[in-house]
Amino acid sequence: MLNIKYMVDSTSDIPHGFAKEHDVSVLGMPIQFEDGTSALDWVEMDTDTFYEKLAKSSQIPTTSQPAIPVIEEIMRAGLNGHDALIYVTISSKGSGTYQAAHLAKQNILEDMPDAKIEIVDSMAYSLYIVLMVQEGLRLQKEGKTLDEIVAGMKELRCKTDVLVVVDTLKYLEKGGRINKASLIAGTLLDLKPVLSVRGGVMESIDKFRGSKTIISKMVKKLKTTDIDLDDPCFCIVNSQVPDRAAQLWDAVKAEFGQDQKLVFESQIGATVGTHIGPGTLAIFYKLKHPVQIYSDEA
Repeated sequence: MLNIKYMVDSTSDIPHGFAKEHDVSVLGMPIQFEDGTSALDWVEMDTDTFYEKLAKSSQIPTTSQPAIPVIEEIMRAGLNGHDALIYVTISSKGSGTYQAAHLAKQNILEDMPDAKIEIVDSMAYSLYIVLMVQEGLRLQKEGKTLDEIVAGMKELRCKTDVLVVVDTLKYLEKGGRINKASLIAGTLLDLKPVLSVRGGVMESIDKFRGSKTIISKMVKKLKTTDIDLDDPCFCIVNSQVPDRAAQLWDAVKAEFGQDQKLVFESQIGATVGTHIGPGTLAIFYKLKHPVQIYSDEA
């Protein structure tokens, strides 16, 4: 069996326990606040501290991709004692990190030409990335080759979907994703955007009205999808609403069976939370039929 080092960035919202258990390297994304302070998401700042600072900020924090030398340093350390390194990045449609990782790889290959480094574009965010690492670990244990492992991880991208319900339009407006008129109208009507990942970017796919029925509406929406109930691979993330996350999971089990398993649960970290704010609730699930929306190049 190959000895592979896995690497992700903090946009993965990877649970600390899973990262520690499987020795996954986590690249912290830089976050800058209006007061001039900065920190590395996940690595230097926990989610509670981030949302406390976010609530006090009149401007949303800015996020940036890690510097190439920083990526290179973590890659070099990861290669030490391993046959190969696989880095699953944030979607290349939402960050330049994927391209920066390739430049770091080129630097390493100049003096380590035999190094085996695979950069995989998740074309997604949050626990999508962790599910891909989990799939890599599974295939690795089966004795698959490096090429087969990477191919399997990419295939999973096309078999996973997510429903994201944003509680407030405030951060979408601050980040320039909606205009002021949409903010005012949406707030007056108590509209909650429903987002998903399409082609590597977050897109609005629906709107829910009101907060009290969000969970029942999410479950109802799930029922209309191509969900694979034989192996749904449910995962839930939230931003500062753990009670609602627990209620969502109870509702999912009530609808789809009490024997369902929650594969991962986590908090939405600073990189993603900057753009959608607190109160967000999301559920990931596997599809019965793959959706071919990605190229083979990533």
